[in-house]
Amino acid sequence: MSTLSDSKVAKRYVRALFFAARDANIVDAISADMEMITGLWSANADFQRAFTSPLISIESKKSIISEVFVGNMNAMSLNFINLLIDKRREAIIPELYREFRLLSDDAQGLIRATALVAVDLDDSRRERLLNGLQQRTGKRIELEVRLDPSIIGGVVVRMQDTIIDGSVRGALERMRLKMMQES
Repeated sequence: MSTLSDSKVAKRYVRALFFAARDANIVDAISADMEMITGLWSANADFQRAFTSPLISIESKKSIISEVFVGNMNAMSLNFINLLIDKRREAIIPELYREFRLLSDDAQGLIRATALVAVDLDDSRRERLLNGLQQRTGKRIELEVRLDPSIIGGVVVRMQDTIIDGSVRGALERMRLKMMQES
């Protein structure tokens, strides 16, 4: 994604796609399609170059999409990708799945969170963390726990655009900054 403007455009287009998919009761299918095309974009530099090149015609791009995805992708998804090509909005392709999944999760009252911990959590500590996050947000939390010894102790939680830093490393850094400001 090259600019803030592209990000806003991606959100607007994906929002329209999400509501159409919801109305047609095919959110899961469209989500899988968006994951597939953004995965291909990330994994294949030739695919990226073909779709960002102004030298390749709209018709050629649509033909490539048709050859690669017809039979493997829902018609609504194909129409959406063709619309992006018609409007010269191929640059938003990398954002499609992430934006679509955020809307889908929000509609289901779900937040995906990642907790970084220095040592693995036992079931009871994991459950307490999960319950605390659910109480704080009022939504269901899907929690992924990752080990990161560099945080020394405690936990760092990332939920959408929010970071909760309860790590020892974070506390030490905040203390260092405060001491620098005071001197």
